[in-house]
Amino acid sequence: MGNVELPLESEEAERDQEGEESSNEEDGGDSEDHIVVGSHIVLTVDGEDYYGIIIEFEDANKLVTIKEDGSGDEITGSQDKMFIEE
Repeated sequence: MGNVELPLESEEAERDQEGEESSNEEDGGDSEDHIVVGSHIVLTVDGEDYYGIIIEFEDANKLVTIKEDGSGDEITGSQDKMFIEE
C-alpha cells in the first residue's frame, strides 16, 4: 500500500488549532482577568486604598500609575498591590 497524505486544509487547520491553544496557555486563557490601561482598580499604597483608572504601567519595575477618582491625583504603586473592586 502507498503512503496516505492528509489534505493541506486539514494540516493548516491542525496548525491553527495548535497555535490557538498555545496562545491561550501563554496569556492565562481568561481575558476577563486582564487589567489594562483604562481599567478601574484599587491600588494599595502604604496601607491606604486608592480608587482610580490606570494611566500607565511600568513593567520594568512592576509599577502602575492611576489617576485617582475625585482628586485626579496620579498615584504610583506596586502592580502586586492592585486589584479590581468587586
